[in-house]
Amino acid sequence: MDKKIGAITCFAKNCVYHKGNTDCTAGTIEVGNSTACKCGETQCSTFRLNDNAVGGARGCCD
Repeated sequence: MDKKIGAITCFAKNCVYHKGNTDCTAGTIEVGNSTACKCGETQCSTFRLNDNAVGGARGCCD
Protein backbone atom coordinates (compact mmCIF):
# COMPACT_ATOMS: atom_id res chain seq x y z
CA MET A 1 0.00 0.00 0.00
CA ASP A 2 1.25 3.46 -0.83
CA LYS A 3 -1.79 5.62 -0.13
CA LYS A 4 -1.97 7.71 3.01
CA ILE A 5 -4.91 6.97 5.31
CA GLY A 6 -6.53 10.34 6.07
CA ALA A 7 -6.81 11.49 9.68
CA ILE A 8 -4.33 8.85 10.93
CA THR A 9 -1.17 10.16 12.56
CA CYS A 10 1.63 7.60 12.90
CA PHE A 11 4.84 8.10 14.86
CA ALA A 12 6.01 4.44 14.58
CA LYS A 13 8.98 5.10 12.29
CA ASN A 14 10.10 1.45 12.45
CA CYS A 15 6.82 0.25 10.89
CA VAL A 16 6.71 -0.74 7.21
CA TYR A 17 3.54 1.37 6.79
CA HIS A 18 5.09 4.59 8.15
CA LYS A 19 5.84 7.12 5.38
CA GLY A 20 6.96 10.74 5.48
CA ASN A 21 6.77 12.42 8.84
CA THR A 22 3.54 10.97 10.25
CA ASP A 23 1.69 9.23 7.39
CA CYS A 24 0.30 5.70 7.60
CA THR A 25 -0.10 3.72 4.37
CA ALA A 26 -1.62 0.50 5.73
CA GLY A 27 -4.81 -0.59 3.96
CA THR A 28 -6.56 -0.99 7.31
CA ILE A 29 -5.68 -0.44 10.95
CA GLU A 30 -6.35 -3.00 13.67
CA VAL A 31 -6.02 -1.81 17.26
CA GLY A 32 -6.60 -4.15 20.10
CA ASN A 33 -6.91 -5.17 23.52
CA SER A 34 -10.64 -5.28 23.89
CA THR A 35 -10.28 -4.80 27.65
CA ALA A 36 -8.02 -1.72 27.44
CA CYS A 37 -8.83 1.07 29.86
CA LYS A 38 -5.61 3.08 29.43
CA CYS A 39 -3.61 4.17 26.39
CA GLY A 40 -0.66 1.98 27.41
CA GLU A 41 -2.88 -1.11 27.32
CA THR A 42 -3.73 -0.74 23.62
CA GLN A 43 -1.93 -2.64 20.86
CA CYS A 44 -1.58 -1.96 17.15
CA SER A 45 -1.81 -5.34 15.46
CA THR A 46 -1.12 -3.68 12.10
CA PHE A 47 2.48 -2.82 13.08
CA ARG A 48 5.13 -4.66 11.05
CA LEU A 49 8.82 -4.00 11.62
CA ASN A 50 10.55 -2.51 8.57
CA ASP A 51 13.93 -3.64 7.22
CA ASN A 52 15.63 -0.41 8.31
CA ALA A 53 14.46 -0.48 11.93
CA VAL A 54 16.94 1.14 14.27
CA GLY A 55 18.21 -1.45 16.76
CA GLY A 56 16.11 -4.29 15.35
CA ALA A 57 13.10 -5.86 17.02
CA ARG A 58 12.35 -4.88 20.59
CA GLY A 59 9.70 -7.35 21.68
CA CYS A 60 7.25 -6.68 18.84
CA CYS A 61 5.23 -9.64 17.64
CA ASP A 62 4.64 -10.34 13.95
